[in-house]
Amino acid sequence: MPFVIAVVDDDSGYRDASEWLLRSGGYEVRCYESIAAYVDGHDPLLLGCSLIDLRLGEDNGIDAMKMARRKGHDAPAILISAYGNVQSAVRAMQMGAFDFVEKPCDNDKVLTLVAQACHHHQGIRQNYGTAVDAIRKFQRLTDREREIYWLLADGLSTKTLAGTLSISVRTAEAHRGRVFDKMEARSLGDIIHSAFHLKNVFN
Repeated sequence: MPFVIAVVDDDSGYRDASEWLLRSGGYEVRCYESIAAYVDGHDPLLLGCSLIDLRLGEDNGIDAMKMARRKGHDAPAILISAYGNVQSAVRAMQMGAFDFVEKPCDNDKVLTLVAQACHHHQGIRQNYGTAVDAIRKFQRLTDREREIYWLLADGLSTKTLAGTLSISVRTAEAHRGRVFDKMEARSLGDIIHSAFHLKNVFN
């Protein structure tokens, strides 16, 4: 399956140039002129990465990343802007951007970053599955079960969990069992792995 790159930019000239560059590099490309078009229109199950403009009209690329995550998009995002600065770059990286580059972009650098991001995404999928699946399962949990989930994701034993919540071990075991059932987890490791995606969406 070829890697698919999403280009999110309100500048049609930049979208066309990026599409040409990426297709010449052997990638499939999907272009979007707004956050809404990208978040609602791009298939979150595709393997690849996203190139997102930091400024999209009144919106910004960091908001795009956050909105996309809630929809289950787990592909790495590379933020691009002609108006970038150190503060924007730092914030983008803190929010989980794969990297940050300024326009005009060096084509070789973009292709290198895209290749790195795509292979990083491939590793994420192999190790942690899809965010779409993790979110679907997590949304089955009650508020109390979500509280239990996060404690389990921190690696707490049932006994420690019971003490933390001031409940009996038997009650903690019952909650733990329901969380495992709804998350379709066979081990604590499965819970911890699912948290890789969920911590970026619900925390």
